[in-house]
Amino acid sequence: MTMETRNLLKRMVEIYSPSGDESKLVDFLGPKMEELKYSTTRDETGNLIGSTGDGDVTVLLVGHLDTVEGEIPVRVEDGVLHGRGSVDAKAPLASFIGAGSELAGSESLELIVAGVVEEETSSNGAYALVDEVEPDYVVVGEPSRWNGVTLGYRGSTRITYSLTVPKTHRGEGSALPAEQAVKFYEGLCGLVEDDSTGFNSTDVRLTDFNTEDRPFEDAVEMKLDVRTSPGFEYEGLDRFIEENAGEASVARTRGIPPVKSSKRNKLVSAFLSGIRGQGGEPKFKLKTGTADMNIFAEHWDVPIVAYGPGDSSLDHTPEEHLELEELDRAEEVLVKTLQVLEGAAAG
Repeated sequence: MTMETRNLLKRMVEIYSPSGDESKLVDFLGPKMEELKYSTTRDETGNLIGSTGDGDVTVLLVGHLDTVEGEIPVRVEDGVLHGRGSVDAKAPLASFIGAGSELAGSESLELIVAGVVEEETSSNGAYALVDEVEPDYVVVGEPSRWNGVTLGYRGSTRITYSLTVPKTHRGEGSALPAEQAVKFYEGLCGLVEDDSTGFNSTDVRLTDFNTEDRPFEDAVEMKLDVRTSPGFEYEGLDRFIEENAGEASVARTRGIPPVKSSKRNKLVSAFLSGIRGQGGEPKFKLKTGTADMNIFAEHWDVPIVAYGPGDSSLDHTPEEHLELEELDRAEEVLVKTLQVLEGAAAG
């Protein structure tokens, strides 16, 4: 499957699919998966779901179809695929499709490969999938390098602060909307500040700040991205907003809790076998971002990890690219992992 999976990934990357515009990619992938002996459906949200095998143990391999915006010219040069989505996260999804086809018709496993929509924005695809599938094991397609297994992600929520007030003379002492917004931001940073770093820290990032000088009004809109650590309480954040919003309108998105999975289960053991079988030294990772893995872990109390080829530091960047040899090795790791799970289910 190696060369076929390489070609599949290149075609997937050539189909530009920013969040909310994944249908062309689904139109392409559905028939391709049928050729590889998957039975496919498209749910009401736009997710593509392929299944094969007839076992009592269900393994879900779930990646996302969408990318962030920004097209990158697609090319293969010296064994490297350049293009938007080559890392985040069409390569993991392509490796899932290729590896899963090697177990087509398994009598011990039911294998589901799903491509979900809007992971980069609303995660509507993930929220829909949790009502449609009941897996025993879950692998989420995100770049971890071929020898890495991701066990955790921080949680997240986004805040929009908006304030409009009647215009006053600049010489007066009343705080301008921009100053009030800055005060809110600094107070929130103080609320979450501690000595922790990385996965165990909570960070507030100021992602957007716009002021507007109207004839009779001053206005500001500020957007904040909050990444939350294990043990973070969203109730405390809501109290801060209520006590410090003043006359501003402050909206917060649904809080996604952090996730940290155990190393001690059959799924992780299978991955260790797969990675070592390729001559690799397995590495466990805890990431500072947020992924659909957080949502799945909140709803399914089953072994779950994130895995996939690619360097996650290239996510969302203009330099996004993938060494195709890494795709090959990740696919082989996945095949071995699934074979171990199949053997356990049969035994």
